[in-house]
Amino acid sequence: MGQANKDTDDWFSGKAAIVTGGSRGIGRAVAGELAVRGASVVLNGRDQAVLDLAVQELRDAGGSAIGVQGDFLDPEFPDRVVGACQEEFGRIDFLVNNAAASSHSGRVLDCGPDAFRDTILANSWPAVAITQAAAAAGLAEGSAIVNISSAGARRVHELAGVYTAGKLALESLTFTLSRELGPRGVTVNAIEPGIIRTDMAGTIWNGERGAAETRLVPMQRLGLPADIASAVLYLLGPHARWVNGTMLRVDGGRFHVGGESAHMIGVFE
Repeated sequence: MGQANKDTDDWFSGKAAIVTGGSRGIGRAVAGELAVRGASVVLNGRDQAVLDLAVQELRDAGGSAIGVQGDFLDPEFPDRVVGACQEEFGRIDFLVNNAAASSHSGRVLDCGPDAFRDTILANSWPAVAITQAAAAAGLAEGSAIVNISSAGARRVHELAGVYTAGKLALESLTFTLSRELGPRGVTVNAIEPGIIRTDMAGTIWNGERGAAETRLVPMQRLGLPADIASAVLYLLGPHARWVNGTMLRVDGGRFHVGGESAHMIGVFE
């Protein structure tokens, strides 16, 4: 076990990662795990103050990190993030695509065209845009990409049907990109988190609703950002070099095959 951990730490040391939606929640946990293992990290977020705080925390812990504030709907933003990574760290080895959002909570029948378009794009386009930019700029050999989807992507939701449609689009794109980038030695996989205790998902896991959801998880607890970060490290690491085009569900067993319909909204950032 000790040698396996050393191999993993050595694998990340001296390499560079971009983590979108990296200023809080799952993205922040991933960035912290990468930094402590010697990787340099570029964080993206929309809130400058929150982003600055996350970067400072990583630096205070001895990590190497920079932040690039912006939105992927800006057509120049992906190139700006990739350019910052190359200029500061000289390479790009890992992409963790965690940026997400939802402009609609409710029935699909009640969703207008603007909210529909915005939600689908917010949960699929950032991963494509940053992957396009990084591939054009030159991903290092042995690079790995992990997209953060949702355990609810393949289930029916009363309030999150448009959001989960965006996540399912992301999973389809993950399969295609794994084919397109595989010949270059780049793996592309996705993780499907269950309910994770993040600030932005607080309405799901707080109070009576959270207690009810907890009882449905065989592990009898909801997930933490660190649970997802550990899975991300595996898919980025040296022991997953022949894992490609895979959806890894990390939900404590909550959404088992053939299980009941879900009533969760999902996890943003």
